[in-house]
Amino acid sequence: MSSRQFTLADGAKIPALGLGTWQLDGSKGREAIVHALKCGYRMLDCAFSYGNQDLVAEAIEQSGVSREDLFIVDKLANTWHSAAEDCLDRTLAALKTDTLDLWLMHWPSPLNHHGNHPKCPTLPDGTVDFEKDWNYVKTWQTMIEIQNRRPEVKGLGVANFGIKELEAISFTGVLPLVNQVELHPSLNQEKLHKYCKEKGIQLVAYSPLGSTGSALLLDPDLQVIAEKNNATVAQCLLSWGVAKGWPVIPRSSSPDRLEQNLNILELSVEDIDDISRIGKASPKRYVTAPWHTFEEIV
Repeated sequence: MSSRQFTLADGAKIPALGLGTWQLDGSKGREAIVHALKCGYRMLDCAFSYGNQDLVAEAIEQSGVSREDLFIVDKLANTWHSAAEDCLDRTLAALKTDTLDLWLMHWPSPLNHHGNHPKCPTLPDGTVDFEKDWNYVKTWQTMIEIQNRRPEVKGLGVANFGIKELEAISFTGVLPLVNQVELHPSLNQEKLHKYCKEKGIQLVAYSPLGSTGSALLLDPDLQVIAEKNNATVAQCLLSWGVAKGWPVIPRSSSPDRLEQNLNILELSVEDIDDISRIGKASPKRYVTAPWHTFEEIV
């Protein structure tokens, strides 16, 4: 079990490994979270838009792990940017918790709160319906103001931000503690990592294995590295991320894989370099969204 941690700019400790809860639903999803917590996972990565906060709360209760031992991350949904505090209240109630260790802006994309869809409202011509007279900088200012009043929010962060968006909110004088982004050897985010490191912003990797259908898991060169380390390719990819300097939040509903993923290896410098090289040879972004344009992979 990995007890590794990273220290955030405010001194808080964030576990090096967490459980992503996206698409974990129904009894199978709940059982997966319970199993993960019983095995030793202590960070849960949640979001209002995942629609499963009630299930996460049930799983925490069933696991017997106390709230004090957990690091809970949740995210402000795109369609709630102009109603952020209401979203926070609903989140705390659904998760049955008095505090969030991190509250993130899920995307720098404010969508119409009163639109025709709870996640991705559209205009009559089919294009995305953005919130009028609102932008993500205003959302960030609102989140800062809420945190100043509400002890329920221990730390603030963002997700899916590039350098351009981080620059835009920096004038507030309050930088996010973390920036959670898609991050794996095929999308190494080197420029963004360098920028965040200089600013004291901790990158956190979602889809650290390359998301569903990832070619990385079947890569023959990575399989050679895994065999050499008597490990799975997934374990090597997660260990690569931690070695490079960021927490990883894989998602799985398989008890075996949940247990395997907890084992963060001490990879050799050679293996770390080889994994980086293999990823660079096949650059790929798995997660895209109609409401946001990412910078090109360099």
